[in-house]
This record gives sequence, C-alpha cells and structure tokens, in this order.
Amino acid sequence: MDELKNDISNFYAFLTTYSEKKIKKLSWLANSRADFEQWKTTAKAQIFELLNYDPEPAPLDAKVLGVIEKNDFFQEEIEFNTAKNVRVKGTLLIPKANGKTFPAIIGIHDHGGFYYLGKEKIIAQEEESDLLKNFKKTYYGGRSWANEMVKKGYIVLSIDAFYFGSRKLDINHLTDETLESCPYKLSGLTPGTEEYIHAYNRICGYFESLLVKHIFISGTTWPGILFDDDRACVDYLYTRKEVDIERIGCCGLSIGGFRAALDSRISCTVVAGWMTSYDSLQWNRLRDHTYMIYIPNLTSFLDLPDVVSLTAPNPLFIQQCSQDHLFHPDGMYKANSQLEKVYPILGHSEKFKVNFTDFRSEKAHSLRGGMIATSDWGVPLGTYMYDSI
Repeated sequence: MDELKNDISNFYAFLTTYSEKKIKKLSWLANSRADFEQWKTTAKAQIFELLNYDPEPAPLDAKVLGVIEKNDFFQEEIEFNTAKNVRVKGTLLIPKANGKTFPAIIGIHDHGGFYYLGKEKIIAQEEESDLLKNFKKTYYGGRSWANEMVKKGYIVLSIDAFYFGSRKLDINHLTDETLESCPYKLSGLTPGTEEYIHAYNRICGYFESLLVKHIFISGTTWPGILFDDDRACVDYLYTRKEVDIERIGCCGLSIGGFRAALDSRISCTVVAGWMTSYDSLQWNRLRDHTYMIYIPNLTSFLDLPDVVSLTAPNPLFIQQCSQDHLFHPDGMYKANSQLEKVYPILGHSEKFKVNFTDFRSEKAHSLRGGMIATSDWGVPLGTYMYDSI
C-alpha cells in the first residue's frame, strides 16, 4: 500500500497540522493537575455545553407493558419518558428473589450497522432469526450477554437507542426525492425478510449523514441525545425497589464509556472496544465510523481517555483488541497509558483494568462483544462487576 495515501488525500496535512496545534485545554494529565474533583466538575460542564442537548423535561411515567417469567428471572417489557415527547421502549431483566435488592447494569447495545434492531442484540428472544443469530455470533460470540448477567444476579436494563429498533427510521415518511437519492432500495422485498433487513440497514447507514445535518441545524448533537436517554435509564432504575441504587454499572460494546463519565451515579464501567486517542484516527480509521459518536470541538478540550477519566476513581475495565480495524493499535496503547497514570495518582490503581489481546481480525468483533459476559478471553465481567459494585 502506498504509504503516502490516506483516506482524505491532500486534506490530511491541512487538518492534522491544525489539529496538532490544538492544546487539550482541560486534560487533567497534560495540564496543571488541579484538584481532581474540581477538574471533573469543570470538564463535565464543558462536555455538557458541547453536547448542547437540553430537552424539556417530563415525568418518567413508566409503564410495564408485559412480563415473561423465565426459570431464573423475570423479563419485563417497559416504556418511559426520557424527555417531553420522547418515549422509549426497553427490557428489564430481574433475578428471582423476593424482597432482595440487586446490583443493576445499564446494557448498551452496539451500532454494528444493524439499525433494524436495538436491545434485541444483547437480550435473548423467544424466536431469533438466522440473521440475528449470525449477528450475535459475529459481534458477541453467539451470546446474549444481558441474559448471562441476570443469571449471575444482576438486574439489566436495555433500551433502544435513538435510530435503532423501535426508534428506527420510518422509511414510509421519507420524500420521494430523498429515497431516490439513496443507492439502496426496498422495492420488491418482503418486509421482515433477511434481504429486506439488509437493505434497510444499508439505507439507514446512508442516511446517517443526512440526519446528522438536521440534528446540527436543530441546535443539538447526536451524542447529546444518546447520553441523555441513558441518564434517564439511571433515573428509571432509581424508581425500582429491586435495585440497589448504590451499585449501578454500565456496560456496552463500543462508543467509549461516555455514559459513566457523565453520570456519577454509575459506579462501575466496562468498555468493550472504542477506547483510543482521537489523533490516531485521522490517517485511515474513520471511514467505517458512525456520525453519532463525535462531539464537535471536543478535541479542543479533551481526548477520549480524558473523558473516560471522569469516571475515576470508580472501577473501570477496558477490553482492547489490537486487530480491531476501527482503531490503530498506537491509539489504543496511548489511551491505555493515559488511564493507567490517572488511577495510581488517585491512589486506586487496583480499580483500573485493561485486557489487551492480539487475536486475528476475524476474531475482533466476537472478542469485543464476547468479552462482555464471559471469561473466555480474560477477566469476566461477572467477576469484575461483582468485585466492584
């Protein structure tokens, strides 16, 4: 491969030169190392300002839509408000044990280019299509990790993220002009079939760039919407008598641990994939990334590991894979190195763990997801969560 070639050609030098002149104004390690708690307050306030999402609040008005009794747990289908005119559907898994409280996990489903479904990607379904089974095999080692965690004694809550599952794009209300501009078509395909869902997912991927324009022009950001919904999940867990509110964790495949960093009520975090330095992405790593994870101007203030440092000294476990094509190994090592410095300075080196494995690329996806719930690839989440929350 021509070493002079990169994903943005002649614009690379211009943008990287500009980026390199930017000083991370609020990086705790890179600057004055102010009082850590004071720094966290300042950094969080800056991130929330950049997220620029401040919807009109509304009562949760939570409802249980249905309950399924399993051998070891109850599965509730629920819905609640995260803001005025924003109502989300979710699934709550509760271990069987009357009168007992349990630690809880907010389970965040992946992106994965699979918009048609949301929470179903991490929660076992009564009937799963071959498409969903194959997706779980690729991204989660064939596991429904939320079910594995409830059997270990954790309540798990997962909602459909904005643009996924029950909140996915409604193709039927797009203009003809917009549909015609898309190279992928649904005409002639039967809704619900594998061919239809594949085409639908491609359409949603294509329209991310259009939707993000509308989000920006509306005066907000995509991450702001996502993170606010997840904070509402914590609000909901606080209303459930079965939850030990002092022991709420957060776990997900990808998108880098922002949720725990921005909500102090989350006491333990597991991030599988998506932990890197932003500067390592410029050359050739952004082409397969989603729009929904980038906050405009964040890099003027903080790098990604700076953001995740906001969860310290709470326990943090990161799963890395050097053959994950979405990130350059240098960026992963740089992020790890930064976080490895923060925890010892705070006197809590034992609360940060990172598992860096070197599997071939075909194992990368299943490693990133499979690590969440099992000990097959290293430190098991069940053990880590049990010791930490």
